[in-house]
Amino acid sequence: MLDCRILERNFQAISANEIGPRKMAAYASELLDFLQASCCYVVQERDEWTATVLFSSTKGSVQPFNPGQLAELTRSKAFFFDQAFVPRRALKAISGTCCQMAGLRLDNYSFRGWVLIGWQSTTDHVPTDIENALFRFGDKVLIHYLSLQRIAMEQQYRFIFSVVPQAVVLVNESDDVSWVNQAAIQLLNLAPDELRPSSVEVSTGMLRLRAQALNQDAINETAGELMKNPHFITKEWIWRFDSQVLAVRTQPIFSPYFKGRIWLFNDVTELYTKSQQLADANQEIENLISVIAHDLKSPLATLSFIFSFLPMHGPLNDEQSENIGYGQKTIKRGLNLIDSIVYFNKLITSNQPLQMTSTELDGLLTIIVDSFTAQAYQKEITLHMQKPEQPVLLHTDPESLVRILDNLISNALKFSPFGRNVYVEAELTDKQLAIAVRDEGPGISPDDRGKLFKRFQRLSAQPTNNEGSSGLGLSIVKALAEKLGAAIEVDSTLNVGTTFRVVFPAQYVQVIDPETVNEHLL
Repeated sequence: MLDCRILERNFQAISANEIGPRKMAAYASELLDFLQASCCYVVQERDEWTATVLFSSTKGSVQPFNPGQLAELTRSKAFFFDQAFVPRRALKAISGTCCQMAGLRLDNYSFRGWVLIGWQSTTDHVPTDIENALFRFGDKVLIHYLSLQRIAMEQQYRFIFSVVPQAVVLVNESDDVSWVNQAAIQLLNLAPDELRPSSVEVSTGMLRLRAQALNQDAINETAGELMKNPHFITKEWIWRFDSQVLAVRTQPIFSPYFKGRIWLFNDVTELYTKSQQLADANQEIENLISVIAHDLKSPLATLSFIFSFLPMHGPLNDEQSENIGYGQKTIKRGLNLIDSIVYFNKLITSNQPLQMTSTELDGLLTIIVDSFTAQAYQKEITLHMQKPEQPVLLHTDPESLVRILDNLISNALKFSPFGRNVYVEAELTDKQLAIAVRDEGPGISPDDRGKLFKRFQRLSAQPTNNEGSSGLGLSIVKALAEKLGAAIEVDSTLNVGTTFRVVFPAQYVQVIDPETVNEHLL
């Protein structure tokens, strides 16, 4: 009987004294002496048809071969000892001179293959001793190659992350260690060339960096969310400094082998500066548009006043009356456009909060729809209204909601052919409230979909009774809906019709008892 404890002690001594490729050669030499064998191989299985010799105790290289014979020998049991071994053609290159062969199947998540040992003359070792020795050698093989894989992967990480300009920090919460690249070392003022600082050192560096930021309140608000929720993923977390702006992104990493968080610090100073400059330029343009709109309003109002007085200076013929009427209509369109421009500019530039109140939906819808009765009558369009069965209180700004529905209903009437239908429908679904305006117009083409909510966009569909269009109505609808916390949905089919739907989430909607409506409004 062989004492495998001796082999294990010798293996431990090799682990402590040898490094790199010499370690595997030393392990194999110790195993050969212990079992008085002739050759030793470490074989890695690449796939079902290909295997590669990673280590050979004999001189010369061995080409990749088919591991079918080894697979058959270890199909039912990981260990085999063939006392009358006859190698097939694929194995002759590594075992052609051996009359006995033993092997152990290695099946790890990162390494699949065999350790093999052969004798050129008959051995009298019992199979259990050989298996025990190969099992201990197999453990050393796995540890050795896993270590090499880890080193190779770390080198790849170091190379990849050393060339990226972003500062990258990987925190391993399980081992209380971190990995950082050179950019992170400089940013967090860590020890030079220390790529594996402790988690405490990294946290200290981050806190030191945060303390220098100018927007402390915004940073601390997101940091509070991060502390409360281990699954929190940051979005657009900006850290502003005197001469630098960082976009910080972090997200957790959970796997069977790693628990931690990755941090990415991206210098967006130039982009942030350009964005601020663009925002300032846009603000100047909006102010200029507003000034021009106001300045145009006065002469248009004067022209309208003059047109209204012309009939007082004597009778007009039909052509003159028609021209005055056309002029007044054109002036009205211009004034409506100016009002829309001024309103939209005020909407997107003003930070004034909306006047949110509990609004009874039934009465508000009735007033809005009734105000379009005359316009619908002119085009022989039938207006339909559908309201929820139970009274609904909507937490909203009534003035803004009226403006949204005015624009949507006006558009539906404007683009609908004579004699069609327009539906205004309010419906409760999963405690959400959807107010839909549906028409039987020409629909929206795919090319027009991307233009819908942009300013001053003219779509391919045209008003059916020469009505005017500012190109701002849907832009106002979208901007107001976002301020109200609602979403805008659009369904459209060419030559069938279009539905615009304003959807309010459940927190803005309250269904009440009909008898207590007035109590809730007080």
